Amino acid sequence: MSNFIILCGGTGGHLAPGLAVGQSLIEAGHKASFVISRKDVDSRLIGKYTDLNVIKAPGMALSKNPIKFLRFLAELRRSIAFGIKTLKKEKVDVVISFGGFNSLGFSLASIWLGIPIVLHEANRKAGKATRLLGRFAKRIYVPFGVKIPRRKSGQVKYSGYPIRSEIKKLPEKESKEFFGFDESANLLVVLGGSQGALVLNDWANDNFEKLAEQNIDVLCVCGQGKGKYQDREKMSPDGKIRKIKFLEFCDNMASAMSASQVIVARAGAGTIAELARCRIPSALIPYPYAADNHQLENAKCFERQGACVVVEQTKLSTLFDEVKELFSNTNLRTRMIKNLSRVDDQNDTSRIVADLSAIASGEIE
Repeated sequence: MSNFIILCGGTGGHLAPGLAVGQSLIEAGHKASFVISRKDVDSRLIGKYTDLNVIKAPGMALSKNPIKFLRFLAELRRSIAFGIKTLKKEKVDVVISFGGFNSLGFSLASIWLGIPIVLHEANRKAGKATRLLGRFAKRIYVPFGVKIPRRKSGQVKYSGYPIRSEIKKLPEKESKEFFGFDESANLLVVLGGSQGALVLNDWANDNFEKLAEQNIDVLCVCGQGKGKYQDREKMSPDGKIRKIKFLEFCDNMASAMSASQVIVARAGAGTIAELARCRIPSALIPYPYAADNHQLENAKCFERQGACVVVEQTKLSTLFDEVKELFSNTNLRTRMIKNLSRVDDQNDTSRIVADLSAIASGEIE
């Protein structure tokens, strides 16, 4: 049995794949602990996993603001010291980083102690953590086709996105009933990521009447602290009551996806992988301020595979027509579902776990 520490805090995009790999390592007979930030969103996301060993570490995001930069340096120093103490105490064999602002201190601590560090890059453009720490990494897992500059021989392995075991297609009828929708509802689910997206929330709220006229119901997961919207109902042309419901947080994403016919979402790597796993056609709106515009790269690759349509935020006025087409064009949805199945075949966590086991046991120098 080997001992792993998984750095996965900050957002759901870091936490979800870390949980997936950690759970698979535990199932394979290893020990795994999870380092998250002290943000409320991390505690909320991991709260239902009561059987896991969770470590809340100091740290804050890098800022160009002089005062915040000094605070960042102070937090980084605390994080490195905390990391060194924790890694020595836990007698860790391998550190796995999924990125996020609080991963840097622990990563530097592992390098200082000579503990192998492994990086997972989920996006189609390498993030700051991968670029900064890549030269020290024993292994870097990246999506298929992504290039890492100045890589060492054998360092990079192509892998899909690790998905938690509970994310899977569930019965549609029960999933709709879970959220209070009729089994015959034509349900559009709107997701803005783990922290929500005001632009998408506003779009759902402002377009509900038009959507109801197309016999479409709406479930919008709007994000913590963004619940300023009111649930509403409207009679549709088919004589049924159509609903829009807003949730600040959803800890049952498999049911939310399984309840829907179509999803509108941001283009985080985790969201894309979960859409593929649950086989849900989607319209993706990349967050335009994501680092290196990586969400646009994620979405365009998904679109090239025939698995979604992409609407850039500057062209949000076209989103209603794209959603209407996805609901009305059965052949298009059928083709997308077939392509989603092919994309999902790439997401095999077992290959990552086998490689990590070999690294921890010293089989890979």
